[in-house]
Amino acid sequence: MKKSFSITCLSWLAAFWVAALAWPAQAFQVASLTPQGQVARVRQVVVKFDDPAVNFGNAKAEAPLDLNCGDPQLTKGSGRWLNDRSWSFDLDDDLPPGVSCSLQLRAGLRSVKGLELAGPSSFKFNTGGPFVQRIVPDPGQPIEEDQHFLLQLNGPATLASLQAHVWCAVEGLGERVAVRLVSGKDRSAMFKALGMDPAADRLNVATLACNRTLTPGTKMQLVFGKGVSTPARTGKAPGGMSGVASGVVSGVVSGAASGIANTVENRFDFRVREPFTATFSCERENANSGCVPIRPLSLRFSAPVAAKLLAGITLKSAQRSYAPVLDKSLPASKDEDRLIDAISFNAPFAEQSALTLTVPKALKDASGRSLQNADSFPLAVSIDRLPPLAKFSAAPFGVLERLAEPDGVALLPVTLRGVEPALSVKGLAVEARQSATTPTGGKVSSYRPSTDADIIAWFQKVQRYDNFTVTRRVARKDVNSALPQSIDPVPKGQEDQVQTRMVSLLQGQAGVKTLDLPAPSGQVARPFEVVGIPLPAGFHVVEIASPKLGTSLLDERHGAGRTMVVRTSALVTNLAVHFKLGRENAMAWVTTLDKGAPVANAQVRVSDCKGREVGQAVTNLQGLATLSGLSPEPPNCGAEDAYRIAYFVSARAAQPAAGGKGSVEDLAFTWTDWHRGIEPWRFNLPTSRLAQSDMRAHTILDRSLLRAGETVSMKHLLRSETAQGFGLISEPPNSLVLTHVGSGQEYPQALVWRKTATGGQSAESSFAIPTA
Repeated sequence: MKKSFSITCLSWLAAFWVAALAWPAQAFQVASLTPQGQVARVRQVVVKFDDPAVNFGNAKAEAPLDLNCGDPQLTKGSGRWLNDRSWSFDLDDDLPPGVSCSLQLRAGLRSVKGLELAGPSSFKFNTGGPFVQRIVPDPGQPIEEDQHFLLQLNGPATLASLQAHVWCAVEGLGERVAVRLVSGKDRSAMFKALGMDPAADRLNVATLACNRTLTPGTKMQLVFGKGVSTPARTGKAPGGMSGVASGVVSGVVSGAASGIANTVENRFDFRVREPFTATFSCERENANSGCVPIRPLSLRFSAPVAAKLLAGITLKSAQRSYAPVLDKSLPASKDEDRLIDAISFNAPFAEQSALTLTVPKALKDASGRSLQNADSFPLAVSIDRLPPLAKFSAAPFGVLERLAEPDGVALLPVTLRGVEPALSVKGLAVEARQSATTPTGGKVSSYRPSTDADIIAWFQKVQRYDNFTVTRRVARKDVNSALPQSIDPVPKGQEDQVQTRMVSLLQGQAGVKTLDLPAPSGQVARPFEVVGIPLPAGFHVVEIASPKLGTSLLDERHGAGRTMVVRTSALVTNLAVHFKLGRENAMAWVTTLDKGAPVANAQVRVSDCKGREVGQAVTNLQGLATLSGLSPEPPNCGAEDAYRIAYFVSARAAQPAAGGKGSVEDLAFTWTDWHRGIEPWRFNLPTSRLAQSDMRAHTILDRSLLRAGETVSMKHLLRSETAQGFGLISEPPNSLVLTHVGSGQEYPQALVWRKTATGGQSAESSFAIPTA
């Protein structure tokens, strides 16, 4: 057994010494080197070794390789060791195209352990042929029929290869269109227009054009094909190379190099501009109507025109002429040579009149092109009558001060023009406690669904129908009458939609009354006037239905009896509700609108956006009501056509009636997302919607100036923010993470929290800063 054991030990020792003797001869080689092969844009050379090549932090370590590109001027730059295995050389400028370079590792290069270099020691790369860095005009822009192009290349290219391998591909033309080089005055003009130096290297900036006039309105491509090559490059005298990492790697003669051709085809898409035309436009009630007399008339050009040429454009009626006005979106200038592409003629115009728009036959654009549709002028322009109008001053919601009018009757203003004298106006009072007879004979219902849920439902319904369309599924749920039939063809995007202005929300609803407006005497249509609809205290939904509006503004394919509906909602009140929502409590403040006085004994209710009551309180003598138990995160009432995260807060109080005779049950409300202009961030106030308290963490260091390898001791404090001040955390975290910002390296640590005799809470830890 001893003999066997001894042999085994001797064999193992022999193997160990053989391995030890062979260790210095192990391979030390390049793990990666970039660039290699053909690389279009070179600004940096990086070599990485599989074992430390220098001592880390040695700023005087020599560069591990020589870079030879044939011209010392091309290889100016600085090198440095990124770490003990990686070395980088940054060139001052990108290498131009057509450059061939070799990389030769230094002879005798060894690792820190003394290992000799193995594997390949020389590498090569080239920058390929020229490519386009910038093209003017930008692709996608409309171009002229004889457009000149400027190509900023990454380096020089021979003129012969540009003409041979760059061409125009024109839509509908089955052959290539050769390019011609632009030179002389035309080239200088392009450089001047672009603010470039006309003395720029001609080979680095190519100016060219298609060798034929392009057809207006067609697509074309400028093709930078394969084969565009650099000129032959001649060698220069070798330069020295600094032996330190920060030195300049200079070029070494490798003999005259032949030009290198581009191997990638690039295509740039353009569209030739449309022919020079002038287009007249105006606003109309519908496609078959004349121009609206209270809106401006416009004349737009498909290409810019010198302002001084617009004097010949006239718009005349039998009684007067109208001067053109330049596009107001353009900057003001008195320079008559400036270019514009639109003019307008200001309203108003006489109703049901005829105008004549004249454009000179000789009008030309900035490129000298004549007007293609010059035969369309003089153009007869028909001015229609004023369109019918029914418009509430505030929609879909507004607030009316109950005591703002001298007689104490709140009036909902509506602007009318050209609609029926016997206009159908319907109203629903969601919260009215008494009937009110108006001077016009109309009567508002005493309908009393007094819950906030009713107000919320109607408020959101009117908001929803302020959109142009709703889905038919939603409309069938909200509307008690038949929906309008779809027209053929259905407008794109409205296959399952119905226009909200074609349906009535109040038709068929209980408690809805018709409000009679005073009829204009001896007229078949209402004049332009503002009418006040009297409303009592409460929340109201008001609709106006007009066949004349429908005939004017709705698609005629809906039939002759089409009616258009205009609606709004209004709150008539002398109360104002202010609400503050916090994490631990909430508070409402109720005041009067006319005097700003606090309102005592007001009943405050808080509901979610679906109408469920979640809290209530009564205001004190200061008009304040405190509510507890409300979540700082209101429920989400998202739906297919609405989205809201807010509480609905209402206040009701008995208030004196107008003139001090009797009292009125007043109502006011607010939504907690009504904060435009008073957002907390405007006043630098911190906010949080989270139910849990905010945590504040602070770490105390034993010192702030540290070196690598030292240990820092830390004390950690963690507190929660409460209404009473800072509080302790019941379940503090059991770990922390230190992060090195430069590298992103993370160092987790366990934490043990301890409580002090005075009721404090803290944790201690230390961190040994890595020596690296």
